[in-house]
Amino acid sequence: MDLMTIKKNIESGYIKTTLQFQRDMMLMFQNAIMYNSSDHDVFHMAIEMQKEVMGHIQDFLATQLMVKSTETKSLRGRDKSLAEKDEEKKKKVPAGDEPPSKKRRTRTIE
Repeated sequence: MDLMTIKKNIESGYIKTTLQFQRDMMLMFQNAIMYNSSDHDVFHMAIEMQKEVMGHIQDFLATQLMVKSTETKSLRGRDKSLAEKDEEKKKKVPAGDEPPSKKRRTRTIE
């Protein structure tokens, strides 16, 4: 797994979620760590990059949760305000004072 493969997978739609992206990134870093010996620069760069990327992904996931939570609250608030508006309409028109409804005209036979 490498960055070009991950990019192609994103563009082709194979990677669709943040968790799928995270999985492939972690696989790439783990491959680099396992393949290279601990005295190699690539080994140390892979560990550093893995920490950095994990931090960014965690921040992104937290933001996604916060946005989803905010959307849910605003939808609930919107429903509540609609219910309140309906109640206000009912209060404005007393039960006996409903506006006249259209009545069907009938012909009078003479």
